[in-house]
Amino acid sequence: MSRHPRLLAGAALLLAPLLLASCGPKASEIRLKEKKLTVYGLDRTVSVGGDVVDGKGEIVPGFMVAWESSNPKVATVNPQTGSVKSVSAGKARLTARLDKPPLEAHVALEVIDIASVNVSPLRMTLAGPAGTSFPLVLETRASRGALVPMTAVWVSSDPKVATVDASGIVTSVAEGKTTVKASIGDVSGATDVVVVLRSIETLEATPLNIPLKVGEALDVTLVARDAQGQPIPDVAVTWTSSDPSVATCSSGRVVGVGPGSTTVRAVCGARSAEVAVIVF
Repeated sequence: MSRHPRLLAGAALLLAPLLLASCGPKASEIRLKEKKLTVYGLDRTVSVGGDVVDGKGEIVPGFMVAWESSNPKVATVNPQTGSVKSVSAGKARLTARLDKPPLEAHVALEVIDIASVNVSPLRMTLAGPAGTSFPLVLETRASRGALVPMTAVWVSSDPKVATVDASGIVTSVAEGKTTVKASIGDVSGATDVVVVLRSIETLEATPLNIPLKVGEALDVTLVARDAQGQPIPDVAVTWTSSDPSVATCSSGRVVGVGPGSTTVRAVCGARSAEVAVIVF
């Protein structure tokens, strides 16, 4: 009879952790940090995460979720850490799973193939009174070089010098320097902008006549001067061709397209310069 108290005491000690566990917080949900995720670019690594929580939303320690990807050809995921690596453009569903108790949560993943974001011109001087505007050109390419139409987020490093709107139009505010950046996810391109509150008095282009073969290219040299005759380097100008089927022009580079003649024109505010182009 004297052994029964010891047996009962031992059983109580064994049952105590189980009783405590059953009375403690219970896992009721896998709470994800985000339910939608977009990865820009291939071979990029991002992390997804989630916490196991109880019915009150409090984190329950001691649980580890397992991760899996529905389409490893688009993105793989580390089962233990939730580290995601983009493989190709497309969509996949990431699943966070807990066996006991059985719980699941999902992340809708999209991979977009963006390899480069280019802004042109790479540098420019915005001349004229405050409020002068100039549109930047955005070019985004995929990993194999194909052009991809995308919308970027534009930011000026110093809005007190120049601002930039959602479509990439830069507007001068005060003299100085700033960098305008276009970002798509963590892929970005930028241009350096100098603002001078001086109007352009003359705009000269050389050469005045350009003969080209189809497929050939030649750069036009443009010199802008203020009222005192001082040059303004890298002045922001808009280039047009009167007949793009004959020749095109971008950032001063004229490219022969087809036989014929056209006029390439550079415009900056009220000033302009023209170049005659013959393609044969």
